[in-house]
Amino acid sequence: MTCLRCWGMASPYLAVFLALLAWWLSVSTHGQPLSQQTPLVQQKVILDERSDHTSVALMVTLVPAPNFAAISSSDTRKQSFIAWLLPLISQENERIGVLRQEAVELYQLWQTNALSLAQKEWLVDIATDYEVDIDDAQKNFTLEFWQSLLHRLDRVPPSLVLTQAAIETGWGTSRLAQEAHNFFGIMCFTSNCGVKVKGIVGEYRRFKSAQASVAFYMHILNTKGAYQSARMERMHHRLLGHVPSGLQLAKTLLNYSELGQGYVNFVIKVMRSNQLEDYDGAELSAAVDVIAAPEITTLNREGVD
Repeated sequence: MTCLRCWGMASPYLAVFLALLAWWLSVSTHGQPLSQQTPLVQQKVILDERSDHTSVALMVTLVPAPNFAAISSSDTRKQSFIAWLLPLISQENERIGVLRQEAVELYQLWQTNALSLAQKEWLVDIATDYEVDIDDAQKNFTLEFWQSLLHRLDRVPPSLVLTQAAIETGWGTSRLAQEAHNFFGIMCFTSNCGVKVKGIVGEYRRFKSAQASVAFYMHILNTKGAYQSARMERMHHRLLGHVPSGLQLAKTLLNYSELGQGYVNFVIKVMRSNQLEDYDGAELSAAVDVIAAPEITTLNREGVD
């Protein structure tokens, strides 16, 4: 029985390894050999100024997307898509996790009335970004403020991100994914704000990168009132000491699509049939290193050209 439990705990990580292996094989066997491909790009992303006056950043490795449409095998295409997108999901969840940990530490200081002015200003900035109501002038914090902030400032289950990206892009093959880095069907409604599609009112947002698309999508789930039920479900899992379930959060997304319950049912079907729930237990940190940044800068929410 002990051995079986070990395999059960290891299965999500084995799934990640197999997905990465499938991606590597797909890249190395389609187009140029790995040795002749464009080198990967590393980009430094400043996270925040911590209470000890040091800055923290992530060194993010930007991996070029394979041509998913050129992969003839459906199973290989899916595994390649998962393996390519999963590190981007993890990078954004890592960034959110660092901010959440800082907020938790400041909450502990707030309980003893020990917050500095700089820490209060940091909290105001985060609260503004995550659309949490606060009296900026007085910088007053209440228990209701902390509950709202920590409900919003949290990771999104990888299975949910993977499933919605797969649905919205046909496993990475759609025009919007390839030309606009839009992996979640996110729209905008001002003139020339994105990509026009015949018969659709509004435009689809054009993002600077797939990473920016993932970050924008997660920010929508973490801030907008339409997804409050998803955030409450996530907090419920945390209070029970469980890993937040993408499947359970998916059941709350009635407002994500005009199809309502039909869309929710389809998300659940795709998630289950492709066993994407396994990735909720394996938060991949590949290509993410926490480093000391040389200077303090503000992380702006990039995403729209």
